[in-house]
Amino acid sequence: MLPKYPGAAPRDLSRPLEEVRILIDTRLAGQRVDLALATVLTWRSRASIHRLIDAGLVQVGDRAVAASRRVRLGETILVRVPPNPSASPDPGAGVEFPILYEDAWMIAVDKPAGMAVHPSGRRLEGTLIHALHRRYRRPEAPDHDVVPRLLHRIDVETSGVVAVGLDEQFHALVARQFEDRAVQKSYLAVARGRPPAPEGLVDLPLVPDKRSAVRLKLTTGKSGEGPPARTAYRLLRTSGDCSLLEVRPQTGRTHQIRVHLAAIGCPLVGDKLYGPDETLFLHHLAGTLTAEHRRALVLDRHALHAHRLTFHHPMRACEVSLEAPLPADMAALVP
Repeated sequence: MLPKYPGAAPRDLSRPLEEVRILIDTRLAGQRVDLALATVLTWRSRASIHRLIDAGLVQVGDRAVAASRRVRLGETILVRVPPNPSASPDPGAGVEFPILYEDAWMIAVDKPAGMAVHPSGRRLEGTLIHALHRRYRRPEAPDHDVVPRLLHRIDVETSGVVAVGLDEQFHALVARQFEDRAVQKSYLAVARGRPPAPEGLVDLPLVPDKRSAVRLKLTTGKSGEGPPARTAYRLLRTSGDCSLLEVRPQTGRTHQIRVHLAAIGCPLVGDKLYGPDETLFLHHLAGTLTAEHRRALVLDRHALHAHRLTFHHPMRACEVSLEAPLPADMAALVP
């Protein structure tokens, strides 16, 4: 996601990106213009950045600059983004998602698996926040312009409840509840095998998996080796070699649920990274998953669903519990 320029209004994601302003901070100071832009514009190739520079569309101050020009702390790079006549329609424009709750201060939706919640990396369109900007943004009518702000995030492959603030004060107050871990979260997971007990607590820190060929992969460590991570689970039912679990993370570490369930011998169905064969994740990245791979995975996505979110609604002065039902693809595995 692009860094917000100090003092700039929130970008309207319902409209094409026309320009980018980048304030040079200590991370970028001293770099060549082309390298600084490659650091920030992660979705663009180095060649496309050079095309922008060669066309005079990159300025520092009020002058176009060469790729080799080094930027200084406090300067601003302005990038004018030309329209793309061959751009495909926003892939998220036709995606439907149920609205679970809506009032003047917030909206909660049941996000489908496969839809990102916000832009990142090379994924610039088709996200949940884009769809919500189309629904609420009215910059031409400031009295009716509403800026949706995510209160939390879930993975692309995870389905379920996502809460979004529609009021700046509400967003700040509820975001603090998330930071303070005062929000109760419950997930539903379909895992392979059966847990060692009908319910339990996995209390194992997460550390980088140095044995893995995948740099971002994590594993469990010994006490004190990494940040603490705790996940409570409860077995709801089984069917064949699958178990439906209710999972309640007590900490919020990256990949926590997936790593902890794999650690107790119950990896998520469809998990390409923490399942029995991590090479499936590499095939997924390369776009080379075969029909045989997909049969082994059973699902094209990992079987994790954000089921319930409970927090204090500061404007209504009451507790709000938002719930999304188990989706059909997961329910079919544990009838």
